[in-house]
Amino acid sequence: MMFLNIITPCTRYNNLKLISKSINIPRENYRWIIVFDSDNVPDNVPDNCEAYAVKIRNSVMGNGQRNYALDIIKEGHVYFNDDDTTIHSDLWDNISDKDNEQFISFTQNDKNGIIRLDGSSVRLNNIDSHNFIVHSSIIGSLRWILDRYDADGIFAEHCFRKITIPHYYIPKALSIYNSLRE
Repeated sequence: MMFLNIITPCTRYNNLKLISKSINIPRENYRWIIVFDSDNVPDNVPDNCEAYAVKIRNSVMGNGQRNYALDIIKEGHVYFNDDDTTIHSDLWDNISDKDNEQFISFTQNDKNGIIRLDGSSVRLNNIDSHNFIVHSSIIGSLRWILDRYDADGIFAEHCFRKITIPHYYIPKALSIYNSLRE
């Protein structure tokens, strides 16, 4: 059974309870790491997470906070879940038994149900931080570029180049882009 490290860089504290409720993964199968772009961890964080606070100079879009979380992960798969997005209700059922996969990608829809990224192509501008999962052994020392908005695609490409078995593609929408944004 897969173990999933969920990384959430955070400035939108108000969304955390909704994200927490969306995690329908057995507690022993995930670790939710929230890294606040702040000097302090705020009060009332969800009880199913580990919370850290770190300010990273020259970091944009939570990239430094993602790197901080990657530095403390030692095993399992990694999934990036931004603070404006819930976990898709069907995600766990589709990945839970894929613990031997190195790289998993899937379709991402907009909130209106239209395909945003089909997930089959792991290339810059064709992949989002929220429609791939990668094993921590593939990540190794790879980290996000601090000052690039498109660092998710670059990071995904670098991980993808390191896999030694074909990547596992799920042609199903298991991510809703910015699901908590108005």
